[in-house]
Amino acid sequence: MDLNTLLQRAQNLANGGEADCELPRVERTLQQVLQAAEEFHTRVTQTGGKDIQAHILLGSKGINLPKLNQKLEALNARKTFEPLDVTRAETDISTFLKNERENAITSVIEDTNKNINDSVTKQKWTHLMSSWNEEKTRLLDALIGSSQNFIDLQRLPQHTVVNPESKPRSCLNQMELLYAQELRQYNELIINQSPQRPNLVQKFAELVQSFGDIRLSDMWNLLTWVTQVDQPFNGDPIKTRQQRPEFVLNAKSYLERRYRLYLTSILMTPTDVDSYQLVLAYVTRRFGPHQSTIGLVDVAGGGKPLWPLVYYSLRCGSVETALEFLREAGTTYEDFSLLISDRVNSRIESQLKLQYANKIRNSTDAYKKAVYCIFLGCDPHEVHGEVAKSIDDFLWIKLSMLRPGTPELASGFSNLQSLILEKYGEKYFNASQQAHLYFQTLALTGQFEAAIEFLSRSDENRVHAVHMAIALRELGFLGGVRSVNQPLLSIDICDPQPLRRLNLSRLIRLYVGRFKHTDTVEALHYFYTLRCLRDPKGRNMFLTCVCDLIVESGVLDTNIFELIFGRRENEEQQQPNGLHIETKQGLFRQFHCPEFDTGTMAGLVADELVERGSFEMAVPLYDMAGKHNLALKHLSILLAQVVHQPPLVATLRSRLSLEAKRFTHLLETQHIELDPKVESNFVLLQDLLKFFDNYHEGKFVMALQQLWRTNLIPREEEEVDGCLAHIKRLSGEVIKVLPDVMIAAMDITQKQYKQLKADAGQRTFELRQLRERAKLLANMTAIMPYRMPNDTNRRLLQLEMMMN
Repeated sequence: MDLNTLLQRAQNLANGGEADCELPRVERTLQQVLQAAEEFHTRVTQTGGKDIQAHILLGSKGINLPKLNQKLEALNARKTFEPLDVTRAETDISTFLKNERENAITSVIEDTNKNINDSVTKQKWTHLMSSWNEEKTRLLDALIGSSQNFIDLQRLPQHTVVNPESKPRSCLNQMELLYAQELRQYNELIINQSPQRPNLVQKFAELVQSFGDIRLSDMWNLLTWVTQVDQPFNGDPIKTRQQRPEFVLNAKSYLERRYRLYLTSILMTPTDVDSYQLVLAYVTRRFGPHQSTIGLVDVAGGGKPLWPLVYYSLRCGSVETALEFLREAGTTYEDFSLLISDRVNSRIESQLKLQYANKIRNSTDAYKKAVYCIFLGCDPHEVHGEVAKSIDDFLWIKLSMLRPGTPELASGFSNLQSLILEKYGEKYFNASQQAHLYFQTLALTGQFEAAIEFLSRSDENRVHAVHMAIALRELGFLGGVRSVNQPLLSIDICDPQPLRRLNLSRLIRLYVGRFKHTDTVEALHYFYTLRCLRDPKGRNMFLTCVCDLIVESGVLDTNIFELIFGRRENEEQQQPNGLHIETKQGLFRQFHCPEFDTGTMAGLVADELVERGSFEMAVPLYDMAGKHNLALKHLSILLAQVVHQPPLVATLRSRLSLEAKRFTHLLETQHIELDPKVESNFVLLQDLLKFFDNYHEGKFVMALQQLWRTNLIPREEEEVDGCLAHIKRLSGEVIKVLPDVMIAAMDITQKQYKQLKADAGQRTFELRQLRERAKLLANMTAIMPYRMPNDTNRRLLQLEMMMN
């Protein structure tokens, strides 16, 4: 029997067989079963065994996973989240009101907690940011003039004896003192509103002549020359500088003047020699019989090379001399003579440019090519190394190519500035060894801010950089920063590239920080130059710097307050003979102007001291500023902390007592408008001060009389309600003193009881009165609207029990 026959019989048996149980009939052949098994195996191997294991696991628990998936797909979630109909129950008014009251209380507590957390978080971050800014400022200042040679020397502490009458030595050397004196004289003219103000750059330049430093004199003379502008600047100095042709012309004329002096020095001729003779003599010496003239194409009259004569004439700033040499050379150069004399038209200029492109660009005469480039503006990137032998020559050629009065002036000037500052930079000029050269290069290209910042990095030149910045600021030529918190040199995205902005405030504070504690007068005059600037809070920068100086110095030496502000008018010292000395005037009085005076400065310093918690030093300053409300407010805060202490000498309480007496006399003799609450608090604390003075001195009767006048404790039971009503109106400063007042009053009562009982034990009526007074004090303390400390209650009970 073959396999096909066997397969056919098996199929017939399968079709004809019937099962005894109710099972579904299988209508598949063996081939179909094999195919289904292969498909099932393929599906299992592709999807993995996890689905099969899930089916087996859920199937063992009686869960049909395919049916469950069908039910999940059939679910409709649309009706699940529809709003339900509100069913109103019967309203319970008492429950409703109770819930509303509890919700209101809870919301108030939550809002209060939230406000407290927000306030604490804000104060924390404010303090943290302030600390970070101070540290950042200190680090930025420390980066200037940094040194890598750190030496750590561990030294033991040494005892030093200082004469208290000796004055600190000045930290300024002779040069710095001369600068400071010149600035002081200039500031006095401004303060006195003098109609004629000298040019501060010229004043400093004249002063520097006495120092005997040629390089330093050259730097100041350069600034004097390039800042000669007919009309003052209107607007931002940075943007105006790029559009005004005076800086290009002044820098060019300065280089021409200096080159002329150079020629007279090497030829040893008088400085007033004729330019024609000077140039002719130099060219004769430069291209004499023994000198090479290879490559020079044209010859002038007398057999001298033409274009060197023209070039050196222009280099000395004499256009007339150059025209004279061209006329001597013949009519061939008539077109170029018109070009030099600014009488050329566009046709002739085009012809000359074409002539340069066809012939002169490849000419062997470097002088002719340089002259054509200067007047035609050809090849702006050409260095002309054969002609320009120094940086002065290079700058003169580049500046001569700029055409004042044309739209291309600003872009060409910016390209030259970028070339000097960014492409070449300090490394190319060896600026660390030739600081004067790099400074002059930057200044000649109108980059005063970068030049001053470069000089300020070294201790030797920082004094000159500071005064250059101040002088340029007074003339309106210095580009300042938007905020005084910015770095010393910064880039503003709105400025033309590559110009920088200088933070004058940071530069002056860095310079003054070395001597502000020893030479306070000079420090104030340097700070006065910042009077036109504002700090981030909008305050005058002069006042801010002086305020920082006073606050920092006042931590170590309070004499700074008297030095700056002088004595208050009624604080004259009495001499042994009964005479009075005159009131001392402070240093700040010399800077009085409509914008600020001593009172304004004193109020600003007092506000800063209050922020730092120095209330004692702030009180007299508020008095000087005429802010008597603030003075009495902070004096009351301090008195509340020490009013209960014994009256010892040289303590905070003794100093505050004198200040309180002074204000009491002031209120009695002068009409001062005060806040009634502030005045009542001060008067009450002054009465408590007298009460505790009598209490600690053992004057119990006078102390009780003084205390009863304050209406803080009752004499009889009928006065309790009045005392409690009075206490409810008290401020927080006086409330802090109440526990000590109650204990002192109870202690006086107990001591009077003890003394009376020891002297005359039969006087029962007076003893009973004292016990009733003690009980009245204890009862009043128990019903007081403010919670007393546990120590206070315990002490009161102990004193009361000692009287039974």
